[in-house]
Amino acid sequence: MSTNPISEVTDRETLSDALERQDIVGFWKLKHEYESFEPENPERPGIWRYADFSPLGFAATEVIPIEEADRRNLMFSNPGLPGSGTITRRLFGGVQVIPAGELSPVHRHVGAATRVMLEGDGAYTTVEGDKSRLERGDVVTNPSGAWHETGNEGSGPVMWFDTLDLPFTRTMGTNFFFNDYAEIVNGERVAKKYQTVKPRVDWSANAYGVGGVRPDWVSHRVARGSGSPQFLYKYEPTRALLDRLRDDEGSPHDGIIVEYYSPETGGSVLRTLGVHMQMLRANERTLEQRSTAARIFVCLEGGGTTIADGIALRWQRNDVIVVPGWNWFHHANGGSDSVLYSVSDAPALRALGHLVDDRRTREGEISRSFGEPR
Repeated sequence: MSTNPISEVTDRETLSDALERQDIVGFWKLKHEYESFEPENPERPGIWRYADFSPLGFAATEVIPIEEADRRNLMFSNPGLPGSGTITRRLFGGVQVIPAGELSPVHRHVGAATRVMLEGDGAYTTVEGDKSRLERGDVVTNPSGAWHETGNEGSGPVMWFDTLDLPFTRTMGTNFFFNDYAEIVNGERVAKKYQTVKPRVDWSANAYGVGGVRPDWVSHRVARGSGSPQFLYKYEPTRALLDRLRDDEGSPHDGIIVEYYSPETGGSVLRTLGVHMQMLRANERTLEQRSTAARIFVCLEGGGTTIADGIALRWQRNDVIVVPGWNWFHHANGGSDSVLYSVSDAPALRALGHLVDDRRTREGEISRSFGEPR
């Protein structure tokens, strides 16, 4: 790089020119971008209504050949990030439709994923040889680096909602994707398109489905310690737990809320993504909260309204809502119980020391926490 003699720097303009020639920018030019007193976020709250997106998802299976798409995901773009294909700057969120008989070959990636089943019969996900059948409301996780594949063994199409931290891994420059799966057969490495599955379907849900109890003859470690050894979390027992807790006070900010956790670590089900299920009782109205973490909600039962950054998002069955980081929000439920599945990137931010939560008290004051669990 060429240098500029200091004698030529006589004013602001010549200094800027000299710095530019050496690929340098004066801090004073970007000061306000780096010294903001609160997070500045271009993302906006948004809602995707099942009645609008589901016909497009099913149509995609007729119009787009699987050879072109690998998988037919509809990638929801945040209203503040039009055309981005990301529901927030750190999260991917969208629905996938799989027609009857279609299978996706085994693969793995650095990005972690979680999905919740919305519609149809016959869907499955196989993670590290553990094949899980998915019914409505079931949650399955794909930890970072875990081999997995998906398919539909039913007679009609299926749809689920995926959340991944792929935008985060892309930003970090660590977005590996692998499809070179192989197994050792008679001492030889043999490439395979699909995993050899464990003899028992839904193994992890059966093995870990009773809290505080686990089988003692197997290792409970998962690929690279990146998540939970339990991949499948059935909706029915989770829903029953919410119902058993309904007479408790619950959280003034979230109602009756439970977190999916790792039976191995006791921590979040994935190292970068937190997964919750919550019940809002009839006519329940929660107190305001905000967080540096974003939250994605999917309505599984009922109907109500989420007010985020002053915007009223009225939701019902299978609708998807996003509340960006550092947006005040609260829920106002309708006249019957509602159940919301949600995913956030709070675990990733907590690990980095970037998680800040504000909660409004009943007296209207703000209580702030730094990195503590919810």
